[in-house]
Amino acid sequence: MNVKVIKDKQVPTDLTGGEYATCNVTIYVNPKLPKRTQRLLVIHSVIENYCQEWNHNKIEELCEYIEDALDQI
Repeated sequence: MNVKVIKDKQVPTDLTGGEYATCNVTIYVNPKLPKRTQRLLVIHSVIENYCQEWNHNKIEELCEYIEDALDQI
């Protein structure tokens, strides 16, 4: 994980309490994999990075729900 702290007097204290954070995620995926597999891996990475406090089993469960829903389109 890369963490960078920037002191900025322009950060409003009334809206944010004096801080805010941005999340930058870089996902590397093997282009030789089938397109569907690539998409599912990307979905998994996004959820895993957004919901870092979740148990990995919950992430897998949500990915399966999303995969099932997309298959129904």
